[in-house]
Amino acid sequence: MGVTNSNKELSVSSIHCGDSFKVKLSLTAAPNIITNPTDIVLALDRSGSMSGSPFANLKNGAKKFIDIIAESTGGTQDGQIGFGSHIGIVTFAGTAVQDTQLITSVNDLKAAVDSLSASGQTNHADAFTKATQLFDPASTNARVIVLFTDGRTTAGGNATPVAVAAKAQGIIIYCIGLTGSDGIDERSLNVWASSPPASYVAITPDD
Repeated sequence: MGVTNSNKELSVSSIHCGDSFKVKLSLTAAPNIITNPTDIVLALDRSGSMSGSPFANLKNGAKKFIDIIAESTGGTQDGQIGFGSHIGIVTFAGTAVQDTQLITSVNDLKAAVDSLSASGQTNHADAFTKATQLFDPASTNARVIVLFTDGRTTAGGNATPVAVAAKAQGIIIYCIGLTGSDGIDERSLNVWASSPPASYVAITPDD
């Protein structure tokens, strides 16, 4: 377990020599990925507006993320994500594609990322649908979707009901937004992500 926040409260407002008082210590802890196996789906925007350096940097960031998870689960020696965790990759433009299943091979995950190209529109609803479908309902692993996008929805239906349904199943959603040429719909990201948005949404002004 890792302590993420701590707070101390005293039962008195002033203290004199010889006084006794109570101290209430509150700790907020989060289980680490070794003691809490996690299935993570990276839902990556490959629409046309991502072309160029944004897409190159997205690929680098995704591969770095895969390395971090592998290192955190002791998989640096054998190239595998360990301790029961997995990563899957979904990419989306006008429609979404399951580029991998939930797997542990670092090389296979990175190869899937490297093979991507950017073109087309942006369908967030299908991204959430395909990402949710990757999870095994019988698994006891924690389930996480990390959505990265640089724009507004331009294809498909309303993504909000799909994201809300995923959260109702216990799936944690992080949203990372890059302010692209058409701007970013931060309000939608805040609705799609888990609560509070301050902990689950990040907006970056450049790639």
